Amino acid sequence: MVKYKKHKAEFKLKLVREHQRGKSVNGLSNQWGISTSQIRKWIDQYNALGVQGLLRRSYQQYTKEFKLTVVQAYLKKELSLRDCCLHFHIPSIGIVSSWVKIHESLGVDGLNAQQRGRKTMKEKKPKKTTTKTLTRLEELEKENLYLRAENELLKKLEALAQKKETLQKKKR
Repeated sequence: MVKYKKHKAEFKLKLVREHQRGKSVNGLSNQWGISTSQIRKWIDQYNALGVQGLLRRSYQQYTKEFKLTVVQAYLKKELSLRDCCLHFHIPSIGIVSSWVKIHESLGVDGLNAQQRGRKTMKEKKPKKTTTKTLTRLEELEKENLYLRAENELLKKLEALAQKKETLQKKKR
């Protein structure tokens, strides 16, 4: 089965109508390679809202009060997750489930509208460079270190030049 494949409303309606004509959910699942829970969800949405329930919805932002109403309906055992989705016209069980988890961990204030997506990166401020005055001894140590590195580099360069020269002599 393919995960996260988006189906058109016409296709969903076709499967719902086949189910209404007597075809089993398992048979439809095997025939089309779609999970039985997904087909049941489409059937429930069609029964609750008609063809409108099968249409794709654009992004909707929910208020804190609406989220709290849905969570309370679920927590008071009035409705299951699926029933909450159908009753309140929410497209996915995962949305309600996440609201319940947020409510349990952060309380009512956690249900405030949250910004979607990645956090924006703050502009990096250039670091202020403070030039510390070096003592005479520190200056000499720094210069000494630089000269040693330069000396090592020159020695390696000389060794490479000699190696290249010996290789050319061997070829003659």
